[in-house]
Amino acid sequence: MKIDDIKGKEVIDGKGNVVGEVEDIDLDFRNRRIEGLVLREASITGKIGRGETKVIPCNMVDAIGEKVLLKGKPLTQEDLDVITGGE
Repeated sequence: MKIDDIKGKEVIDGKGNVVGEVEDIDLDFRNRRIEGLVLREASITGKIGRGETKVIPCNMVDAIGEKVLLKGKPLTQEDLDVITGGE
């Protein structure tokens, strides 16, 4: 799978809620691995390019197909802030 195949995919949490869209990937060039997915928020501000971005670690990804499915419970904004350190 290429980076361009992942970009633009909707990201769905464990309850089926859309939490964002993949904007990019976070790479660790030194270790040659993907660290996480950079998400653009799913709200209207995200759709017009003014939304915040968050990085979701790869260990939270359950599957990548037509959409990116996350493991576990639904994610709240507070969960995203804890995962990303409030960035």
